[in-house]
Amino acid sequence: MKSPISRYAERKLDGRPDASNAVTSTAITLLPPPAPEPALPTTTVPQYVGPGQTSNRMTRVLTILQAEPERLWRSREIAELLGDVTLVATYRQLARWTKKGMIKRVRTGRYAAVAPETTPLE
Repeated sequence: MKSPISRYAERKLDGRPDASNAVTSTAITLLPPPAPEPALPTTTVPQYVGPGQTSNRMTRVLTILQAEPERLWRSREIAELLGDVTLVATYRQLARWTKKGMIKRVRTGRYAAVAPETTPLE
């Protein structure tokens, strides 16, 4: 039994020519080169930090957090201000410093400076 409907859809009027056309000319447009991307930060070799010492990065983070002690800083904001480490490395460092009690994690992804301990005068 033969099918009364063709298996091929009817060609729609989409503006394409029914037959191929010969290419007679080509126009080439030269575009200016894109703006150079900023250079990637150089890799840093981690320095040993002994007990009771803070690293340069830790000092920078403490300065950032203590500049606005009431603000809850996002880890992404801290990473952007540091500019020399990746976001994942910043997450890890902030977690380590929180465990050591150097900074405090207020809630997920939000950090603040540890309030300085005050002792009452006698």
